[in-house]
Parts: sequence; structure tokens; C-alpha cells
Amino acid sequence: MKKFVIVFVFLLSLSLYSQYDLKYAGKIEVLRDGKSTSFSNKVYDGDTIKTSKNAFAEIKIKNKYYYLSENTSLSIKNGEINLVNGVYYTRANQFNSINDFKSYDKDLKVYVDPYPFYAGKVSTIYVTSKDDVKIKNAKLMGSARPIVKFFELKDASDKMKVYKSVFGIYVGSQDKKYQFQSNVELKDKTIATVALDIDLDFTPPPPKPKQIQGVTTTMKNIISNPQKSKEERELLNGKIYISYTPTNYADSVYIMPAQGRYSSGFGAFRGYTKDYARYHQGFDIANTNGTPIIAANNGVVRVSRELFVRGNCVVIDHGQGVYSSYFHMSKLIAKEGQYVKKGDIIGLIGSTGMSTGPHCHWEMRAGNMTFDPLSILDKPTKFNVKVLTELK
Repeated sequence: MKKFVIVFVFLLSLSLYSQYDLKYAGKIEVLRDGKSTSFSNKVYDGDTIKTSKNAFAEIKIKNKYYYLSENTSLSIKNGEINLVNGVYYTRANQFNSINDFKSYDKDLKVYVDPYPFYAGKVSTIYVTSKDDVKIKNAKLMGSARPIVKFFELKDASDKMKVYKSVFGIYVGSQDKKYQFQSNVELKDKTIATVALDIDLDFTPPPPKPKQIQGVTTTMKNIISNPQKSKEERELLNGKIYISYTPTNYADSVYIMPAQGRYSSGFGAFRGYTKDYARYHQGFDIANTNGTPIIAANNGVVRVSRELFVRGNCVVIDHGQGVYSSYFHMSKLIAKEGQYVKKGDIIGLIGSTGMSTGPHCHWEMRAGNMTFDPLSILDKPTKFNVKVLTELK
């Protein structure tokens, strides 16, 4: 009898305090204790709800309505929503029908380029809507997390508002997937919560780094002084590269910053000493001392000075989180704060800092993450939905 009472009380509490109204259209699945279960118009705490393609759902929790877009998976715990993958909307007001929500859901779109992402390449996410939206708390979840910040493309389309974020994917990433997460506030104050998986391709590193030939005493002294290297990283990674200028200075195509022999590609896994190996995070162009180095695109010079590791260095801010850097110069020409145009001479090739010979180390960075400069050469950056992959 006692056992019966306990079970009865448990079931009563379940029905009274943790059941939620469910409406849906199309094929959905409800998981309970990890197993698919039958359901009608109720779901419970601990349940996972999955919508398939062309399926949509409404869950009422307390005084709020949660609307699940197609291909969405989320769970409920203590009356709170945990989004696994997909998109759901939070509203104070109910739609008249699921079909009304289905029409509403069509407006918000998310695109990526390229798909899948590739470690060491430049990547872009676009969010579009017919009306203004506010994109908040945007981030890319993975082993390495670039800064994901959106800016409106003012003249991208006369039919919709277009928001763009550009970032690099760390060359050493070996994740199977990244996930784009954000909250998007729509014109009517509805909040769309986004968590979209994006596949990642990568090239596994070799078992051993390729040893650099001709490592000089100067280079060994630099390696053996980690404090100065740290101070330099704090200047660039902790101050310069994380600064975002709202203006986009660059035009649609970047150019090669110097003439010469391509001596080392981006992403090479290189050893400098027995115990010191790093991914090469730039593209090296070797030539004689004094060969001109030009700006790869328009921008404002944020750094033009001698640094401990990078030698004579110029960093150009192209706007909206995109930077180009040029290291090891024999002479600095561009001045800090100066606006330069694509093709302007900013310095001369040299071998200052951690260098085995005269060359220009050209580095591209977006979202405070380096990417292969060649992946942006001759690649128009204008919005064209026909060449993008739609995630939502």
C-alpha cells in the first residue's frame, strides 16, 4: 500500500508540475529516457523533442510559447529549454496556427561559405531577414573559438537585410563539427535562439615537424626569451586584432603584397629547435633586401614598429575584424594611423626578427584567427546567395 501511494504521488506531481502543452505539424519525435516514446499533446520535463524536415512544433511553458523550426532538437529540464541543434523562437504571444508560424519562420535565414568549413581557411556566416534584427551573443563553439561579430552589409540586397561575420578557422583544428550559436532579436521582439552544426574538414598534421634549416643565433635567443614573446602576443592578439572597426575599408579582392619566390606556405608544421615547433600562420615571399611590400587591400595602419619576434612589422586594419600583417621588413614606410590604399608601398623586404633570410611573412587574420592568405586572393567578397550554403 505504501509503495502504491508513493508511485501515485510521483505520477500526480509529474502531471501537475512538469507537463507542457504540445502542438505540431509534420513528423516529430519525442525521446524519454533516451528512447522514442508515444505522445499526443503533452511533453514532460526530461523529454527531448525533435522536428524533422518540414515539421514544426509549439510548446507552452508557463506563460511563454516556444516554436521549433524544422530540423531542430531540444530538451526540457525544470521548465527550461536546452537547444541541441536547430532554431527555436521565444514569444509571449501565440500564433493562430502552426502554419502561421511556418510562414513566419521562412523569413530568418542563415548561410555559410564555404561548407564545410576547412581548418586554416577564411569562413563567413550570413544572417538575413526582411527587417532589421539584432544578433547577440554570437559565437562559434569548437576547440578554437574565433570572434564572431556581425555587421550589416548596407548595399547587399534591396529585398532583405544582410548581416555578415568573417573569421578564420584555426589551422590546427581537428573537430568534426563546429556549432554556430546566437540569439537573434527580431523586429517584433521575438527571440530566435540559434545553434547550427557546421561540418569541418582538416588536414591531419604530420607525425613530426619539418625542421627549419639555417636557424640563427638571433632566432635561438628569441625562442629562449618567452617573456618578450608573450608581451608581443599581448599587444597584437590581446589588443590590436580584437579591435573591431565598423567601417569596411577593403574592396572586394585582395592582392599579393610582394613579388618573389613563395618560400613557405600557410599551415606548414615547422620545427625551429628540438623542443620548439609551430604551425606556420602566414605565407612567405622571399626576395632580396629592399624589395617593395605593398598593402594587400585598403585600410588603416594600426602597427608600424619594430617587434621582438616579428621584426619590423606593419599591421593594416581592413575593417570589421579583418587584418593583414607584414613581418621582417628591412624598412618601415607606412606610419601608424595612416590610411593606405591597395597597392601602396608600406615597407621593404628584410630579415629582421625571427627570420632565416630576407622575405615578407604575410599574415591574414579575421575574428582574431589566422587563415591562409591565398584563400582570400581573387575571391570576390560580395553577397551572392546562389553560391552560399543555407543552414537554416
